[in-house]
Amino acid sequence: MMRHNRWAVGCAFSLILALYGGAVYAQAMDPTQLEHLGQIQDSQDQRRVSLEVAQQQAAQRAAQARVRQRQQDEAYAARIAAAQRARAETDWQDDRQYREASRAIALQKQQLELKMLESRVSHEDEFVKADLAQKQAQTEQLRQAAQGDVALKTDLGQAAKMAQRHWWEQ
Repeated sequence: MMRHNRWAVGCAFSLILALYGGAVYAQAMDPTQLEHLGQIQDSQDQRRVSLEVAQQQAAQRAAQARVRQRQQDEAYAARIAAAQRARAETDWQDDRQYREASRAIALQKQQLELKMLESRVSHEDEFVKADLAQKQAQTEQLRQAAQGDVALKTDLGQAAKMAQRHWWEQ
């Protein structure tokens, strides 16, 4: 019985296929339907093309955005590098000015110390000269006193001799 059912199913299928297959074939050959199918296919092609164009445009916009971002990043890095160079230059200039000012202050200090020493030496020289002048005056006074004493002694000695001579001669 199984065999019989198989044959019946096969015949039924063939019959259905023959009836509807021809109708499908006939419908596919109808010009309005062909035109409609062509329009559907054209619209699908247009959608596919517009989708591809949109994808290409999106890819281009993304690439342009990446380029802009890279350029912005490079510009930002360049600004940072320039700022760092400017800061380093400013620091170097400040350091150089500080060193020059320190040297100028050290030189001025040395000059003031030298002037102070010159002043001290001059004062000591004046003191020594004054002391020397005083000592020379004292020495001169003693010399004159000594010469005066010698002269007085000589005069007294001569006066005594004369007095003695006079005493003897009288």
